[in-house]
Amino acid sequence: MSLFRCIPAAVLLLTACASPGTSMQEVMRRTEPLMPKRPDPLTYGTRPENPVRVGWGDKGVMAYFRLLRGPQGQPVAWRRMGDCCEFTQVDGQAQGQGRLSIFEVTYDGLETPVVLYVDAFTGGNVYAPWGFLLEGQGDAPPGSGTEPEVIDL
Repeated sequence: MSLFRCIPAAVLLLTACASPGTSMQEVMRRTEPLMPKRPDPLTYGTRPENPVRVGWGDKGVMAYFRLLRGPQGQPVAWRRMGDCCEFTQVDGQAQGQGRLSIFEVTYDGLETPVVLYVDAFTGGNVYAPWGFLLEGQGDAPPGSGTEPEVIDL
């Protein structure tokens, strides 16, 4: 984030805090548009309206699944099930059309595979869906397990 983007947020935050009777909720409400919103962790990736936005096409999808792990660092296996949910907002621009890709994802010990919706056209911050970890984040040791198994991508 550039310094010029931080200065207005800092000024707004200081102004809001200096105002008598301003609650922390009011400060957060005023600065909320300046902060990127984190997706709902309970539906992230598991609902078409809250997809994993990897960008970079198939390369982005492959990179994401190589980093995705089960809760104890287990490598995941995935299978592409198809596409759905056509949209016209591609990469933050109202140009072009895209579709979400649907993947079935599992790991050793998971009773029922999880269905994930992935947007390969629009990039953004990526997170691990509920019940998963990204290698290098959380408790999963980097490099644990074997290379993820790719199933019919």
